[in-house]
Amino acid sequence: MNQSILFNDDVSVESQPSTLCFSAMVNGMMVQCRIETPPMGKEEALAHFKAKQFDYEMLAEQLIEDEDFQSDGSVLLSFL
Repeated sequence: MNQSILFNDDVSVESQPSTLCFSAMVNGMMVQCRIETPPMGKEEALAHFKAKQFDYEMLAEQLIEDEDFQSDGSVLLSFL
């Protein structure tokens, strides 16, 4: 695991479009990580994230290392 990337414990759910969001600190800079999800309730989305959190963090770490950023500076992860 890359020591210059630290994941925060701040997962949230946005409803339009259905998106899970969490953040990472990368060399002192905040990077938003987004996962577009199929329509699901907030509790279901949070439970899904908790069950797959490690996998999502690994995907986000790879996108950050590859500098695969969206135009707004975030990284967009595939739904698992």
